[in-house]
Amino acid sequence: MTENIHARDHSSAQEYYAGFTNRHGSLGNRFKDIDDEVHFHELRRKLREPSTINFVLDFGDEDAFCATNLEGEDLKLLLRKPRAKCFGTRWINIWAPEKQKELVKTITTQYGVSERLQGLMCTEPVPQVRAGGRPNLQKRESRSREFDRPQGGDLETAFHAKESLEKDERDGGLSRGGFSPGKFTFAQVTDQIWHFSSVDYGPRYTCIGYNTLYAASGLPREEVDNGKDLPEGRRLWCWLILCDDGTVISMQENPFPQQNGRLEANQLEILAIVRRNIDNIFAGVSRLHQSKTETDSLITIRVRHFNDVGPDQSNIKQDDGPSLLFYYIFDDWMSSFALVAKREHQYGVALEELRGSMLDRPVVDLVNELHWLGRRLGVLKRLYQSYELIMKRMLQRQRLLREEARPTRSPLNFPLGAAFEEVELADTRHESTMSSTSLVNTNDKPVGILLSSAAVARFERLADRINLYCLSEIETCLSEKESLTFLNFNLIALKDSQAVEKLTRITILLAKATILFLPVSLMTAYFSTELEGVKGGYTKTQYWAAFGVILFLSVIVLTVFGLASDTVEGKTIYRSLIKTFFRNSRARMMGQSRRE
Repeated sequence: MTENIHARDHSSAQEYYAGFTNRHGSLGNRFKDIDDEVHFHELRRKLREPSTINFVLDFGDEDAFCATNLEGEDLKLLLRKPRAKCFGTRWINIWAPEKQKELVKTITTQYGVSERLQGLMCTEPVPQVRAGGRPNLQKRESRSREFDRPQGGDLETAFHAKESLEKDERDGGLSRGGFSPGKFTFAQVTDQIWHFSSVDYGPRYTCIGYNTLYAASGLPREEVDNGKDLPEGRRLWCWLILCDDGTVISMQENPFPQQNGRLEANQLEILAIVRRNIDNIFAGVSRLHQSKTETDSLITIRVRHFNDVGPDQSNIKQDDGPSLLFYYIFDDWMSSFALVAKREHQYGVALEELRGSMLDRPVVDLVNELHWLGRRLGVLKRLYQSYELIMKRMLQRQRLLREEARPTRSPLNFPLGAAFEEVELADTRHESTMSSTSLVNTNDKPVGILLSSAAVARFERLADRINLYCLSEIETCLSEKESLTFLNFNLIALKDSQAVEKLTRITILLAKATILFLPVSLMTAYFSTELEGVKGGYTKTQYWAAFGVILFLSVIVLTVFGLASDTVEGKTIYRSLIKTFFRNSRARMMGQSRRE
């Protein structure tokens, strides 16, 4: 296979890049063929380095070339000329966009993105403060509860959220970071409201924005802790833009905005986790990446058609590349699986441990732990609901775009088996749609980019997976949390009742002991009276005989009383003597009647 790859003719691709020249020379020296083994491993190593802040990957059925750390001048040259026909897809990935504002504006201006949206993309991220420096996370979450439904739509919603939070700042102030309303930024909205999301459309692009939570198990708690009311992990805001010429632009928030020097070992691990999906997609584009193990088969992503590597079972076309790339960047399956997997975040394990603690020693403090666990699950649930909202709006827009692209339907276009009512209903809908749109603008067309059928099918499947695997799992944990809350209170009540029962048993036992010696005390008092015929009339033997008889009769009387009243020595028994006699008699009578 390697000989096949090296024998390929890349002259058209090399000539295309050689036509771009800047002050540093030709771009042909910057772009490397990722189907070459040496270049492939070199570029994958660069993608994992913190110094790599962007890359451009052009690929088609035959060729795939990539360059890293391009400047704004380089992108201007690339965007000025149409791509070569051998490249159906261009992927521009940007890490830490706040450090590359000119580059971001150069790219987004090319596709008609508004200046306001460009400014939001270049917003400085909120400084990451470790757990020890976050004393007011409760106030932060109390603000986010005002937006407890998934936030979506265009970015006007962000400014409504901003106005609301600015009002809170004027009233009481958001203590997080001590910022003033004049310095309030979009990054603080996304940091305060984890389930905030955005879907924007333009004539030449479709843009979505969303928060992603990356699970990082095995790292020190201070690196992944976000407070008691937020799930553990590293939250990052992501932008994803699909353009009309097959270009896909992905941006990811800087995970370490205040880090200017070398990263620590723990930070490098976090960086590898947040770039894992990008690395997997990049590797899947190359012909050299083949799944060698069952794990590789599970995470291998294919967005490119290979003509010379056996039969392509996925039947990917070159035109499907941009849409599939757009989908797989959004569907970070490994991170989603880690968030709901029992071994990663251990919500199920935590609930099981709390249940064991309740059965062992129920206390009110366990309810407080359940409360914070429920808050974290609630944030996670709203985060997944924001993904569901993004897909819902995108699929609705796709149906609208497909209806617009479909030619005007005539009665002859209906299937022969269609009922008359269906045809009449469709005509009525079409007429009502035309009449409503004609009131606005007869030439008004829906904006946005049409996805391929393969990508639409995958988005529909992803929506089902989120409902079935993520939201249902979170709902199960929340239901179990509510059940454990009631269980804890019931166990506390049972514990109190058991303490009262124990005290009652002791009281009854003491009362019976008192009653047991009361006749003996009366007898002793009788023998000690100064009555004629009593004093000196009884011997010691007669006294102890009377003592034993009275004590024995007292024990018999107390035993019969205990059996009749369901208590024996203060302990509850299941059936009293009267009930036992009644049931045995009834059983004997029924047995005799059966024999007869």
